[in-house]
Amino acid sequence: MLERNGRAYEVGDVVWTVDPFKLGHDRSRLFAIICTRTHPFEGEQFIGVTVTTTDHLVAHPLEDHHWEVGGTPEQSYILPLSIHTPRADNIQAPLEYDEITDPWQGRLTDRFVKSVIDELIWTIRKYE
Repeated sequence: MLERNGRAYEVGDVVWTVDPFKLGHDRSRLFAIICTRTHPFEGEQFIGVTVTTTDHLVAHPLEDHHWEVGGTPEQSYILPLSIHTPRADNIQAPLEYDEITDPWQGRLTDRFVKSVIDELIWTIRKYE
């Protein structure tokens, strides 16, 4: 389990975190957590896939039925092949949006998260 500021995060949670590849003031990005326990730095980092508002060739729309709770204010997409390992310490509400004070955006259904993980694994194994 991954904990930050007294909150336990788990697979399926969608959280705001600092994106190290963005520059300037707008450095926040949503990630869907796909792994916490089997990460080599368990408790310190997690494996996440990018959540974006930009449709890409390999992107899955986040529909209302993909959420157990929460959601996004505008049409968003999961990028299963855009993985990152953010540090738990970087989970934070985005500084550029005063109206967002909680880094937790919601939780995706287990079925949807499994399909994202399966696609990632299939793609990696495809080239073995």
